[in-house]
Amino acid sequence: MSLLSTIKSKLSDPLFTFKVFERFIAAFCVLIPLILWLNDGGINHPFRSSISQYVYMAHSYVFGMLLSIAAMLFIFNGAVYFKNVNLLNISVHGQWYNVVLGLSLIGVICFPCDQYPIPHYTFAIIFFVGNALVTGIFYKDQYKVFSIILAVLTVIALPFALLGYISILAGEWISLTVIAIHFILNTINMDKPVNAS
Repeated sequence: MSLLSTIKSKLSDPLFTFKVFERFIAAFCVLIPLILWLNDGGINHPFRSSISQYVYMAHSYVFGMLLSIAAMLFIFNGAVYFKNVNLLNISVHGQWYNVVLGLSLIGVICFPCDQYPIPHYTFAIIFFVGNALVTGIFYKDQYKVFSIILAVLTVIALPFALLGYISILAGEWISLTVIAIHFILNTINMDKPVNAS
């Protein structure tokens, strides 16, 4: 089989493309703080205190673009679940929470933290605590303990950040990494029957 035929075969497989899409979301989430930092001056500028503070950098459109892309990826992911839950043998749980998480990111973008702190932090809490809950509740049976540990790590990281033991950005980055791991775990052995809780 030629390389072109192999690529064509893979791209026509909806389960393969779904796995690639889930893993792309994972990588994108982990890279957001790094991309923001690089666009804010990189090594010539320290990391800001939180992801939300990047809305005030000179290239603030990058903040809006990255978070909008992430929000749309979450919403699109939820829509793909709606359409393909039976076809791809995937868990029904992704139908609603990815849409809620994507919409909460749009709220974070629309309400900058310094001008609109109450709605901004409300949407941010929905996103980060929501992801911790999703990771700790909706998991594949074989990753139950690991998923619960990841959820607890997120729940612990955010108060540590709020108390000043680590930066808020570090707490957010830990949470985004947990989200990424959750997405990757969901794609492993997807061609087998779904046994998620």
